[in-house]
Amino acid sequence: MGFDVDTQQICSDLESSDRRQKTTVLDELFNKCTEAINSGESADKIAEVFDKLYLHLLKCYEDRFESVRSKAVQVVSTFLSGLPPTDFHLMNVVSTLAERMGKAETVEPSEEIRLLYIMQLNLMILLYAKMENVGVFRECYPLVVKILIKSIKDDYPVVQREGCSAVVTVSRLADTQEFRPFTESILLPLYAMLNHKHAQARISAIKAIARLSLHVDASGDVMRRLFNEVSPLLMDTMPLVRREVGQMGILMLMELLDRYSFFERILPLVLCCLKDESPEVLNHIYPQWLKCGIQYYNENEAELSQQEISDLPVENYPKDVKRPTIGCRGLVQRSLRLLQLITRETSDWKDNVRLHALKLLYQFVLHAEAAMTAKFFEIYGDLAHACIDLVAEVNAEAAKVADLMGRLLSYDAWIDHGFDGLERNARESYMRCFYHMFTASLGGTYEQLMRLAKLLRCTDYSHTLKPGFQHYILKLLNTIVDKSLKINAGQNELEDLYESVYVCAIKVMALSSSLENGGNEDVNLGQMLIEKMVKLLNTSVAKTHERWFHLALQDVINLDAALEDNAEPVMLLNGLINMCHIRATYVHVLIDKVKIVFQHCCDSAQVKIFSSLSLATLFWSKTMNVEREASTQMLSEFVSQIVEPYLTWKAGSNAEAMRSLAMATLCALAQGAELESVEVLPSLAKYMPSLLEDRNVTTRHYAIKAVVYFREMSVEDLKPLAYATMQRMDDPSAGIRILAALAVGKLKPKFGETDTEKNHEREVWDAIVKRAMDLLLLYHESLEKDMRAAVDVTLKVLAKSHPDAWEERYQRALPMSQKKDLLTELYDKLTINEDPELTSAPED
Repeated sequence: MGFDVDTQQICSDLESSDRRQKTTVLDELFNKCTEAINSGESADKIAEVFDKLYLHLLKCYEDRFESVRSKAVQVVSTFLSGLPPTDFHLMNVVSTLAERMGKAETVEPSEEIRLLYIMQLNLMILLYAKMENVGVFRECYPLVVKILIKSIKDDYPVVQREGCSAVVTVSRLADTQEFRPFTESILLPLYAMLNHKHAQARISAIKAIARLSLHVDASGDVMRRLFNEVSPLLMDTMPLVRREVGQMGILMLMELLDRYSFFERILPLVLCCLKDESPEVLNHIYPQWLKCGIQYYNENEAELSQQEISDLPVENYPKDVKRPTIGCRGLVQRSLRLLQLITRETSDWKDNVRLHALKLLYQFVLHAEAAMTAKFFEIYGDLAHACIDLVAEVNAEAAKVADLMGRLLSYDAWIDHGFDGLERNARESYMRCFYHMFTASLGGTYEQLMRLAKLLRCTDYSHTLKPGFQHYILKLLNTIVDKSLKINAGQNELEDLYESVYVCAIKVMALSSSLENGGNEDVNLGQMLIEKMVKLLNTSVAKTHERWFHLALQDVINLDAALEDNAEPVMLLNGLINMCHIRATYVHVLIDKVKIVFQHCCDSAQVKIFSSLSLATLFWSKTMNVEREASTQMLSEFVSQIVEPYLTWKAGSNAEAMRSLAMATLCALAQGAELESVEVLPSLAKYMPSLLEDRNVTTRHYAIKAVVYFREMSVEDLKPLAYATMQRMDDPSAGIRILAALAVGKLKPKFGETDTEKNHEREVWDAIVKRAMDLLLLYHESLEKDMRAAVDVTLKVLAKSHPDAWEERYQRALPMSQKKDLLTELYDKLTINEDPELTSAPED
């Protein structure tokens, strides 16, 4: 079937003002042209028809009816698809498109038709770009570029994407020298598209920029701006956008003529995708990255083949990480200057920029391996700062980078720089970075471990009050102990090492436990560390404390000042007391430190230390691993120098608090050192009556609890305590009244040796007991249930030890009692339960 149409009639109809007539003609022409092309009509025949119609068809591009314009564009595109490439039709159509879509103002109002225009241009580029000598496509570049720029700036996203597609098409086919002058003008509107709200638009813009980059003049600032504009999209929220940026990097690595000069800027585009959290990004880029490595290897085979011979496996390579090929590593290793750019971004104010920079740095270290050891000192500070980033995800990534550096960098080359950074910068940031590197590395000699332990022991580190800093000090100490198992050192050397580790750990634990928010985690970590050392030393925790704890106490300095309770020296001393209590090997040192606090520090500091001492004394018998005689002597010294000075009354709220704490400490000592206190407490009996009558309820409370531990005292010495105790049965505090009622029955004197003394003292004590019974019988009628129960317990004890006095006091109290039945019931109960042997026993 031939392509026979009445061209004159068609031209006449297209000149009509009737919209319907023109659209009908265009529809028929479109169908016939399509049919002719599909049926294999010759190109010459189609060209013959088009030659007669093209002027009228192109004129329809300006028709006032949208439907006519739309049909005309479609008909022309159909003709073009069946025509041989000739410059005659190319110039005519492109010129018409430029008139409609190449001006600064928007001539064509219809978005759909603008899309048809750019699609037609795209078709023409594909058809005519390879005209070689017969073509003049290069002469159309100015018009084509105007159309492309207008399409890229279009408000309609689909038109923009089609414009980007046309840019990609022309960039693939154009000659670089001919097309280069126009690249910069096309790039400018494409940069604006990179911020488009639609991900597909951003992807299309990146594809176009990637292709244009192969034609850009690399000697100017155009290429620098190109990288600056595209790089931020590596942090785009859409994975496909990030993938396209990586694809752009791959394209430039493979095809850019001057790629060796721009490796430092191209590599980040690819390496970031290799650490991308989205599998669709990584799985797409990684295989192509391997191809880049192969190409680089082939281009530098002479150099890399020699390197490959000595390329031994890394002994401490991270698990579940595949080692890059030698070509990929070579690509990165020749671009070490990029490190400065990366590390600068690790301190950016935007969270995502810092995270992105660290992920890039990880890939850089993974590929560069030991080759970047020389750059370690340049990035040490920036990486250290990133390790304490406030954003958890960022500091976790920094820790991964530091760990990898510790594994891959040459240990002997970086360790001295690492120590130098720690010594110059006693900060948590350098500590964390060094910890991750040192722990991950395989190195560590005795001298290095000892140097590190002594460094951590000094006040700049071990006396810090920052919880995070404390935590990593303890973790680093743990690493020292673990590495000590792999070094060549004698037993004495190891003991010196463990001594420094112990002193540092116990000080950090002490300060951690003294902080308001508590440091249970760090304290537990420190205890585990000490237990690990104890096993290695084949000793016990108690013996370790006795051996080395005094060294930690000696580091508590600067106490001779008006320090508050939250001052570091006070908190350190307080924590040390709480951690290890009081032991024979350092009790004298501890007493001296506490006396300085009591003499110089503020009231709050004194109260804090005294409170910890009172608790520590509860464990006296458990921690004092010495003979009883020596323990008694130490207890006497402790009491006389620390406790006794504060038992006397002094005016002031602080004196009242210290007196209360002194009494609490005395009470704790009586319980914690029960045997030793029998010999020490009698000398303090003279203070007890006033303490039992102190206006502070806490002081009275501890005094009434302590009075029962005053034993082995003569009747004369115990008499004031007994009467003072009986007076406390009338105390305003119900708790003290009950304790007093119970304490009366527990007071037991030591009678004289001669019969005369013994008889006299028994008479005096009997009078005290009778007085006590009278008071107890009086309080037996109390309405307080607990008080009556305490009275019952004490009367039972006294009735058994003094039956005659009990009978006498009962008979005396019975007539005066208001609750005779209750008293009689008590009498019957105590009499029934009375032990015959006790009844006949002499009163003592």
